[in-house]
Amino acid sequence: MNQADQQPSALTVVMPVYNEVESIAAAIEDVRRNVFSIVPSAGLLLVDDGSRDGTAQRLDSIAAADPQHIQIIHQKNGGHGAALMAGLDVATGEYVLLVDSDAQIPLSGFEPAWQWIPSFDAVLGMRSQREDPFTRCALSRAIRWFVNGFFGVSLRDANCPFKIVRRSIWTILRPQLPLATLAPSLFLAIFIQRRHYTSKEIVVAHRPRLYGRSKIRHARLLWFCFRAFGQLLHFRLTVA
Repeated sequence: MNQADQQPSALTVVMPVYNEVESIAAAIEDVRRNVFSIVPSAGLLLVDDGSRDGTAQRLDSIAAADPQHIQIIHQKNGGHGAALMAGLDVATGEYVLLVDSDAQIPLSGFEPAWQWIPSFDAVLGMRSQREDPFTRCALSRAIRWFVNGFFGVSLRDANCPFKIVRRSIWTILRPQLPLATLAPSLFLAIFIQRRHYTSKEIVVAHRPRLYGRSKIRHARLLWFCFRAFGQLLHFRLTVA
């Protein structure tokens, strides 16, 4: 679907995708079943981050069958953060729903989250029980302590992939983000609280990956976190 043909709607679902050929059809069906049924005018924007396993072709086939609701962006591999930012930059809905393509957070939780939107600028997911390896869970706890202490906010799961956010907040934040931001979802949660937008954290389910494995593992995950902490330091000094 061409950007010019996309009509403004209440909601754009933004989903970065990389090498998820086995699971992407199920992830898209989850959006159809649990989001489009509640917000019929919603659109799904999938950002293919240079997939090399057949995901790109699968996405094109799915989008061709439903051009009214589904748009695909193909870009060179730049990482999850770059893909998420690319999607947010072209989203048109009044609100954006951030979700990952691994389907670890079932979208059956969308309807109760969406019901809070008339009263809040953002509804932020909070994973009740992490179904991830110990290293990832430990790093998430470290991020929570650091973010809350350093930024003076109260976020229980700032980097949870599930977020519904008024898109105008992103347009205000976007020019102030560090170059090549690795975790824009995390920065967005911090910005929402620091700038006193109204927000609510709600519990969302979390399940093990159905297919494949995490794209950032072991030493690479630690290096990713080290760089992300550096970007957070810069963000604290210059913006928040």
